[in-house]
Amino acid sequence: MIKIYNQSLQLTAILENAYAIGYETPLNSLWTASFSLPANDEKNAECLPLMFVEIFEGDTRVDLFRIVPNTATRSSSGETISYECEHVLATLFDDVLFQYHTVGNLGFYTEDVIDYILDAQTVTRWQTGNVYFTRQFEYNYENENLLGALFAVPKPFDEEFQWTWDTSSYPWTLNLITPASGVQAYIRYGVNMQGVTKVTDPTELCTRIFPLGYGEGVNQLTIREVNGGLPYIDSDTIGTYGTISRIFVDRRFNSAESLLGRAQTILNELKTPRITYSVDASELYALTDDPLDRFITGTQVRIIDEELSIDVIARVVNVSKSDITGAPGDVQIQIANKPADIASSIADLADRQRISEVYAQGATNIDSHDFADNCDPTHPAVLRFWVPSEAIRINKVQLSYDSEGFRAYSKAIEGGGAIATSTAAGGGTTQTSTTSDDWNLFAISIPQAVSFFPDHDHGGEVSDDGGHYHSLTADHTHDVTLPNHMHNITLPNHTHGIEYGIFEGPTPSSVTVKVDGNSVPGMGVSESNVDLIPYLAVDGDGKVLRGQFHEIQITPNSLGRIVATVIVQLFVQSRGGGDF
Repeated sequence: MIKIYNQSLQLTAILENAYAIGYETPLNSLWTASFSLPANDEKNAECLPLMFVEIFEGDTRVDLFRIVPNTATRSSSGETISYECEHVLATLFDDVLFQYHTVGNLGFYTEDVIDYILDAQTVTRWQTGNVYFTRQFEYNYENENLLGALFAVPKPFDEEFQWTWDTSSYPWTLNLITPASGVQAYIRYGVNMQGVTKVTDPTELCTRIFPLGYGEGVNQLTIREVNGGLPYIDSDTIGTYGTISRIFVDRRFNSAESLLGRAQTILNELKTPRITYSVDASELYALTDDPLDRFITGTQVRIIDEELSIDVIARVVNVSKSDITGAPGDVQIQIANKPADIASSIADLADRQRISEVYAQGATNIDSHDFADNCDPTHPAVLRFWVPSEAIRINKVQLSYDSEGFRAYSKAIEGGGAIATSTAAGGGTTQTSTTSDDWNLFAISIPQAVSFFPDHDHGGEVSDDGGHYHSLTADHTHDVTLPNHMHNITLPNHTHGIEYGIFEGPTPSSVTVKVDGNSVPGMGVSESNVDLIPYLAVDGDGKVLRGQFHEIQITPNSLGRIVATVIVQLFVQSRGGGDF
């Protein structure tokens, strides 16, 4: 029986005349179905594109699908219209993660990633159900539909997984579980096996894989940093089959841990030949009602054919029925020793290349910084350069510099002529000096035996020996007191000229270099192409810090001038920023 629902999930028709009803249920992939109606059936009018189709096999509900192409056919048996359907999981094709999205990493688990993807639905048709995994991988999506994004979630897992769902209630529920490990059905020749074909295919055999992720050339992501420096991983079957190397490229990975996990998963799938069993069987479940007689995708079955020496336990990877009404017991089962989902092997590399075309990559850039300045022992030359957060790889950071003479651009002021010096005020000052004076002396002679009589005259003789003097010298001081006073000096209006030019001073004889506070040993007064990578500030994982400035200090032992150049080569992804 088939029921038709509109976009609002309202029942619009029940197709009693539907025939050739078939379905296919591949593991971890999109299920499909088909049916036909007579061309004159009036209910063809309800079978519009993208209407929902609920298919039942007897009383057992198969699942919910939606109509995609339909084909009108005229034949000798009459006119028919055939309809192809896809599972409603395909509704996730209708929404996208536009542009760039990064989700996951430490503290963000598998269930959180699935929630993030389903939150991007325009109409919330799906919700997260049971998630048996608690991984913390980082995922990067760009212009990806939601179904592709969901199917990418378990790709790095190194163990089996299975997508299941419940579409019997709305919103529909999506689960990511570990498939059952016990045997849940048997296929035995002579009981329910009509035929079996075993295929051993070594064409995809691989024992060594070189995984590559985001970027290009020397800037392409490898697993060296998380794999002991080796760019490849080997399988434990290399001794049996030899070294068979393959290169796996998926540029959506920009985390080495996630890339390594994905590579290990692929290697586990490819390290042995893939063995598949295509079985034509009769499903006896309708007769026996025994679960061991029912074949369900994802379950483990045991195949026994004593004549072909086949006795294996493997997982059902696909169940197909072509006519559940005309031949309800006929079933084609594909069983394999390992799954082959839509992205599980090297054969998927071509699709990965196609996907990478819509994923932004980046380019290698060379950023040069030139610097020249005077400096001294207390004022070092400082050069700062920026490392953007979009830098995926930093290939090299090199410093070259020369020490030169201190440089000035003007000379001392011109001058000449007399210089006037004065005090503004003064107090008492004592000075000491020596001096002498002269006295005139005359000798007068009076003859003897002259009687004295008053009132009379005597003749006399005055003798003059000629002009002469006697010097008398005596040490002494004179105290002189000067009161407070000022001297006024008048300077006429005038100008002084400056002599311009380039004048060099001393040149340092040694320098010290620090990068982000870390000393660089053995530096001379001039160096070329000094590798600064070991001295740059790093984060907890040992990676050079992004999204910030890094600082170089060059300190001379005297006045001087430093002329320096820093060259930074880095790989920058073309994400972030605007479009100006």
